[in-house]
Amino acid sequence: MFRSLILGACLVGLILGLAMTAFEALGTSPIILAAEQYETAEPVAHHHDHADHDHGESAGHHHGDDAWAPADGAERLFYTTVSNICAGIGFAAILLVVMNQLRERGRMTPKVQQGLLLGALGYLAVFIAPSIGLPPEIPGASAAALELRQTWWIVTVVLAAAGLGVLFLATGWKRLLGVPLLIAPQFFVPVHDGPMFANPDPEAVLALTELHHRFIWASGLANLGFWLLAGVLCALVLKRLADKGRLGHVNAAV
Repeated sequence: MFRSLILGACLVGLILGLAMTAFEALGTSPIILAAEQYETAEPVAHHHDHADHDHGESAGHHHGDDAWAPADGAERLFYTTVSNICAGIGFAAILLVVMNQLRERGRMTPKVQQGLLLGALGYLAVFIAPSIGLPPEIPGASAAALELRQTWWIVTVVLAAAGLGVLFLATGWKRLLGVPLLIAPQFFVPVHDGPMFANPDPEAVLALTELHHRFIWASGLANLGFWLLAGVLCALVLKRLADKGRLGHVNAAV
């Protein structure tokens, strides 16, 4: 069973990675490239170092004389695709394991509708919950220390997933216990003191602000497509494995 789930996750992750790369090419990547023009431009008689920042995509990005970064074009597309496929495999494996556990306990059947529901819950936990406190960022945006943001993101995703699980799986008043898990991380969001963008040019700040708003929406739509597709594909893979008898028996729901 474990081998079948892992192979299924690899297949689903490959499709998800390619799909996410396409979503990014149509939505977020053009915005990132536009924002980078303001980030790399050096103001007259002013020199500064660029801090690390998140793009809201699979991989981080560093600037500096000795920092390596993939070249624009085919090389950048290749590394983005590989990163998206790896992320797709990881998330697909988690979804398949969760779906199979629910199926074995009689809490769900591997159908497209159920897959869409779990995909939507994954979207809420992995994208929406962290984005409430730390929205996706474009190049040139100032933010709190990377380690603090990464730690907060992990804690928020874990608590959001647990909270949603309690809300949908618990019964009676016990469902209310999921609410504190959902909202608790929002009280400890790592914040950055100072302007949102380091560029001192007011016109550049206006342009970056507009790009930032567009980037949040584009990232949201790309991730929504990713998670809904993930839910559907995982449900179809699980159904096929169950029909072939490669999974465990189903127990009665409790």
